Parts: sequence; C-alpha cells; structure tokens
Amino acid sequence: MELVYACQPFPQTFCKSLFLAGPTPRDAHVPSWRPQALALLESFGYDGVVFIPEAQDGQRSSDYDEQITWELDAMRRSDFILFWAPAERDTMPANTTRVEFGLQIHSGKVILGIPQGAYKTRYMENLAERHHIALHRTLEETVKTACNKLGPGARRSGAECLIPLEIWRTRHFQEWYASQTKAGHILEDAPNIEWILRVGPHKAFPLLFVIHVAIKVNGENRVKSNEVVIIRPSIVTVGAYCPGETRNQDRFILVKEYRTAVMNQPGFVFELPGGSSFKPDIDHLSLAMEELAKETGIRLPRERFQLIGKRQLAATLVANQSLLLAVALAPSEMDEIAANEGKMYGNRSETEQTYLHVMTRQQIIEGNLVDYVTLGQISLIG
Repeated sequence: MELVYACQPFPQTFCKSLFLAGPTPRDAHVPSWRPQALALLESFGYDGVVFIPEAQDGQRSSDYDEQITWELDAMRRSDFILFWAPAERDTMPANTTRVEFGLQIHSGKVILGIPQGAYKTRYMENLAERHHIALHRTLEETVKTACNKLGPGARRSGAECLIPLEIWRTRHFQEWYASQTKAGHILEDAPNIEWILRVGPHKAFPLLFVIHVAIKVNGENRVKSNEVVIIRPSIVTVGAYCPGETRNQDRFILVKEYRTAVMNQPGFVFELPGGSSFKPDIDHLSLAMEELAKETGIRLPRERFQLIGKRQLAATLVANQSLLLAVALAPSEMDEIAANEGKMYGNRSETEQTYLHVMTRQQIIEGNLVDYVTLGQISLIG
C-alpha cells in the first residue's frame, strides 16, 4: 500500500488508487478517522495507492490554495473516492466534504459511508439514493466495498492515471486508446471526464462517455487540447436487401425510430437495423442476429450473413465503428416482410421502439430521410 499525504508528489504509475474523503478534525484533541481506514485497508490486503488529504506530520498546511489544488488533482487521479462522513456539529461539521460530494456525485467514483446519527446528512443520503450509490453505515463496510470495486486494478502510467478504472476497463475505451497509441499519438492529459451515460442493472455500465483530452500528435510537434472525444461501443449494422431488376430497384429493410438528435422532416431516424451490446462475450454474428430479430422480427441463420467491412461512423467526434453485414433475401421473403410495413418492434423496457419499412435504393436516395452514413453503407451492399 502506497500512502500519499496532502501536498506530496503523485506517483507516476499505479494499478489502483483511492482517495479518503471526509471531514478532518480541526481540534487536536479530536482523533482522525483515517488511520482506522488505513488499518482496515491493510487488513483487506489492499495494495494500491491511497491519497490522504491530511499532512503526514499532522500539521495543517499554511497554504490553503495549495491544499485545495492538491485535493482536486488527487481526486482526478483516484479510481474511487471513499466518502466517510462522521459529521458532528461542533468538531467536524463536514462542510468541505459536502461540497466535494456534490462535485463528485456524477463521477461514478463515489463510495459513501455515513454512520447513524451523523450531523445533517439527509441531503447527502437522498442524493446517493437518486444516483444509485449504496449507503454504508460502518467504516468497515465502506472500506470493504472500495476494495471489492477496485479489485486487481489495471496498470497505468503518466496521464493514463487520470482515466478511472470504470472507464479504463471498458472495451470501447481500450479500442479507442489502442488506435491512438498504435498511430504514435500520446495522451498528455485528461482535464475532465465531461459526461457519462450509464445503463444496465443499477446503472453500472458506462455505455457512452465524453472525455476532454490533450493528445501529443505524432509527427506534428504539438499537443491538441481543444477537443473532446465521445466514446461508445462499436456496433453491428445489417443490410438486409433483395436485388431488383436494376440497382436502383434493390429493396432494403429500414427501421424507423425516434432519436433526439434527428433533424429530418418527419422527425424520425430511418436506418439499417443494428446496434451494440454491453454483454462482454457476445460475438458479432450473434449480435447481428439478435439486433435484426429485435428491431424487425426477422430471424435468419448465421450462414446467411456476409461480412462487408468495418469502418468508423463519425471520425471527427465519435470513437466507434460499425461492422457492416449484408443479407440477401429472395423476392418472396421481401414481399412477406413488406406486408408488415409499419409494424412496431424493439425493446420497450430500454425505450427502444422501432417500425419496419421497406424502400428501394432510389427511394432511399431521393427521400432525404436517411443520413449520409446510412447512404454510404447502402452503397456498399448489392
């Protein structure tokens, strides 16, 4: 276990890190709770970094601005922030702790412990419930939860230490980061995790996140620091089509779905069936079959899917790719599908509601309903 006290230098490499947030006694006669937390961490076999916002010699820093800067930077470098709030009105009112808790509530890093009878903590408890953060009543429970969440960690160095484990462990972050390092670019800083969209049970899976990054660009002798990158899982897209007498008469299956970003006349997205999954081990073909069935009701065997290729969808902003697959349908099959035009499918529990449509290539091009990405994918099929 590596201990880093207030205003001490940060380690350049670690596998896991934890910040001990909570009230610090202002009276020398009131003991700190942090030594007990460190003893519990040691008893649980914790072998990572611990950021401790108290001076190693017990003397408070005379430079409060330096203390604040160190604490904020330490929290940026923390995989999880353990909040223990034994608040007492006269000795430890926890005013700063409440501010820090509010700053970190959206970070996904918060582990919260509040003993019964703590001074004025109902607001913190209510916020925790609203953000699916478990509340622990003993310091031992709180520390144990932190150790379980951190697990074995993951080795990171330099600016990589600013990427918390929750994000570092996702496949979609690793795919983006691997592409950057393979090209010779270097992560210099991650000033902020701007936003995280979590889905799944207890909102535990970070499906999409926006990171403000600074990248040293290979071959350009500069650091580009004025952009964010939106990272989300790559998807599979299925182009199910029936060849026509001419290329323009090829028929395609589209799904209509409401998406908040849409800007066409009807106010609905028209696209090829497809999607992503947070199931860790699902293969691309199984996902394609699953998405096609869920969004259109059409179930086809694996051998009918043909790989077209894999490309990025919006390279200037979003870090994900689409694996494009094609399925050729017989005229009788497409006629049967077209008879269900407008039928509703999707997964209502996940707010997905799709409608089946069949259009010719010419209708798609002239209709001004699909975006350029979908037009590009369709151009590669048939």
